[in-house]
Amino acid sequence: MGKIWRRILIGIVILAAIIGIVAKLLEPEEYTNTKPRQNTECTITQRVLDEAGKMTDKQKKDLEALIAEKEQLIGCDIVILTINEPGLDSYDEIRDYAQVYYEDNKFGWNKANGDGIIYVDDWETGYTWMCTTGLAKTRLDDTDTEQIVDSANEIVNDNPYEAYTSIVNNAATMIQTGRSSYVQINLMIVFLAAAVIGAIFVGVQLIGHGGKDTVLRSTYAKGGVQMNEKQDIFLHSHVTRTKRPSKSSGGGGKVGGTGGHGGAGGRH
Repeated sequence: MGKIWRRILIGIVILAAIIGIVAKLLEPEEYTNTKPRQNTECTITQRVLDEAGKMTDKQKKDLEALIAEKEQLIGCDIVILTINEPGLDSYDEIRDYAQVYYEDNKFGWNKANGDGIIYVDDWETGYTWMCTTGLAKTRLDDTDTEQIVDSANEIVNDNPYEAYTSIVNNAATMIQTGRSSYVQINLMIVFLAAAVIGAIFVGVQLIGHGGKDTVLRSTYAKGGVQMNEKQDIFLHSHVTRTKRPSKSSGGGGKVGGTGGHGGAGGRH
């Protein structure tokens, strides 16, 4: 029994090492900006453009400070724009509005219409769109952008400031790490995962060994092998499929930009 447990322990250690190495190899390269802003064509210094009037002066000031910090960290412009536009009543229209606004105002960290993000929230229709350009588009895939938008829309009606703060923080974190599914590798978690997998494997093996000796003496006759009668019984079952509702409160979102932009939209 001692040899068996030593083998089990060795197997768990080897499995943990393999999991840790693979996870480390798949871990995206972390990015931190080291260059100053080079765009001289953009004349707008504000990053919080609360035309819909959803935040207090202090909240706007605090959000501006947070954006300034994150912009320097990731090398991307970050713009939050709230509006009241009843004509923007589809994802295509809010997407085009965000992209044109970004281009016309020449936002971008490295150049006009360069690296950056703009988040547009239309409080008249509830449609929102996050437009990504340049580095932001490269570092954020559709899943990342959609996750940022969905998370904000879940709380924006109750607390706009918290929602827009989450956009800034989540976007900056995901741009740095490369993807939303990035998880910091923890050796203890890796070892525990290997231990659980090893325990399941051992349990299955023990059950398998315990159930192998299933041949009865009566199976064999003196004159040869007696084949027991075998009967297969098929049970019929009825499966009911239920359609799962969309996770977006506004009937689903949309991903993908045009004209070199990326992005995703939602509704609240």
